[in-house]
Amino acid sequence: MLQPYVVAQLAGAAVEQIVEGSGLTASEFAVTSWLNLHGSATPSQLAHDLGIPPTTLSSMLDRLARKKHVRRVRHPDDGRSALLELTRKGKATTVQNNARFARLLKTLKANLDGDPEEILETLRRLEDGLRRTLRGT
Repeated sequence: MLQPYVVAQLAGAAVEQIVEGSGLTASEFAVTSWLNLHGSATPSQLAHDLGIPPTTLSSMLDRLARKKHVRRVRHPDDGRSALLELTRKGKATTVQNNARFARLLKTLKANLDGDPEEILETLRRLEDGLRRTLRGT
């Protein structure tokens, strides 16, 4: 399992370059990117989809709220829960970071040996296998 570790380190370094100067960490960028794609989510939905422990996500959401990138709004169907959504500042920062991400992806695709879609599909299968393994199924 050394190769996935190395790839994770290199991918993390690439994301750190993307968010440099934006006021977000790589993990915060993942959260804001997810919210940008999906609009809103409960904390438990975010934790599950991003593979982040709920306690870690809770601290991260507090930081993002303090930075005014994310806000909590009342869940329309569950008064005990909140939905998370990007603020105007969060959306603007995400657009800026996504533009940097798109440039990096263009360079990465040019440097890949093989079909990018096949590589992405392999990564998705790896993710699925890891999730099943960690759940014990």
